[in-house]
Amino acid sequence: MQPSPEIEAIIRDWFAAVANADPSWLDRHLSTDAKLRIIGTDPAEWLQGKQAQELLHADLAALGGNASFFVQQSEGYAEGDIGWGAAAFTITLPNELQISPRWSAVFHREDGQWKAVQIHASVGVTNEQLFVMPFDM
Repeated sequence: MQPSPEIEAIIRDWFAAVANADPSWLDRHLSTDAKLRIIGTDPAEWLQGKQAQELLHADLAALGGNASFFVQQSEGYAEGDIGWGAAAFTITLPNELQISPRWSAVFHREDGQWKAVQIHASVGVTNEQLFVMPFDM
């Protein structure tokens, strides 16, 4: 895979779209394929197809214009019609609460346009927080 400034720009554009409550990113870069997969930070956010599209539209409506996004790091790669990328970012809510999720996506070129076919967001926790280790590893 080669670095792809185009994929990286699309990823950064997603966060700008949410910050500005601009749904046009979804129209341009979200696949309408029934196999689209969205995995969010909530355990119930394991969605496919239309439900996945609806989740991103709802997230954009809820956060759009109500939060700021600062992308600390992003990357994009592509080979042929397949691309992927990731971002580390911080969301600041109006009450100044901040959260720093990690975000990744897989893209497929459909009719000459990069479309996200899988998006995953997670919140990192240390291994010590995740597991109570009864023994030394």
